[in-house]
Amino acid sequence: MPPVPCSPEAVPRRTLGIRIRLVKGDLLIGEEDKAHLLSGPAQLIFASLNGECTVSDVSRLIAEEYGIDEQEALEDVREFLGDLTGRGWVEW
Repeated sequence: MPPVPCSPEAVPRRTLGIRIRLVKGDLLIGEEDKAHLLSGPAQLIFASLNGECTVSDVSRLIAEEYGIDEQEALEDVREFLGDLTGRGWVEW
């Protein structure tokens, strides 16, 4: 049985066709007539969604980069990925 989306073993990837621009070091995501700025942890999470890293791998990156507990990072990453999935920016 495949991993459930947002489970630690699941492997998310950015949806093909998403408009992404790097602007002054931040990611700008285009969605119809809107643009969404991703910086800091959000940018690192989104950039890590390569179809190879698991949710757990991404959480570990966040924990190491920002010096937070891995469980806290996992909860935050899962919540953020749930939002991105709802927007259609992430596939599993």
